[in-house]
Amino acid sequence: MTRLFSVLICFAVLVFTSCGKKILPTSSVEKEYALEKFDFDYLQAKSKIRFSSPDRNLSSSASIRMKRDSIIWVSVSPIFGIEAARGFISQDTIVFLDRVNKDVYRYNFKSLSNSLNFEIDFEMIQSILLGNQVFEFKNDDNFSKKAGELMINQKRGRFELETTASAKDRKVQNIKVREIPDGSKMEIIFSEFNLVDQQAFPFNAIVEIISAGTKGEESTQVQIEHSKVEVGNTPISFPFSVPSKYEN
Repeated sequence: MTRLFSVLICFAVLVFTSCGKKILPTSSVEKEYALEKFDFDYLQAKSKIRFSSPDRNLSSSASIRMKRDSIIWVSVSPIFGIEAARGFISQDTIVFLDRVNKDVYRYNFKSLSNSLNFEIDFEMIQSILLGNQVFEFKNDDNFSKKAGELMINQKRGRFELETTASAKDRKVQNIKVREIPDGSKMEIIFSEFNLVDQQAFPFNAIVEIISAGTKGEESTQVQIEHSKVEVGNTPISFPFSVPSKYEN
């Protein structure tokens, strides 16, 4: 369950295309390839989360709350509305409560990245949940267009990224990330876009991470399907505390 939340909160965007690549000055790029970013102050969502890995399959209802660039809060209730786990993510801390086994798990992004064998941070997780571009453009990124799609290829440290967006509404549709040199991969597919506060928002996101495991290459997949998404500028609560009887 812990890994479910950890993976749940991950993500990225961008590139690999074989034709028509070109390098543009930043000003031209911003005009020609600028992608739409979902903007908000506070967000609340009702969702269904499905998780599958080589050793387990889980499905659960979830409530997600967010304060832009600050907090991601998740409550998971597998059956009858009884909460089984709660997670709180800030810019530097990740804490999960396992209410079934009375355990608490604490991470920073370095330790979580090590446990997943994939480097992630708060901005990456937030962008993936919102369907936004992960990394800003730089002059040496590669840009191309093909059949109604915008494509951006980027290299950021250990990552090669390929982002595909619709040329019509400039929303990210697919992100492929490859970690160098170990070859771990992640792909995110966004679909079922609906208007929220007059902005297109993906109500379905599938994240698949392929990494080296003890028995060879392993695949972990998380699907997040939203049934309701609301945003506003009125502050909302993020209730979270660790009971003293919980084990570390």
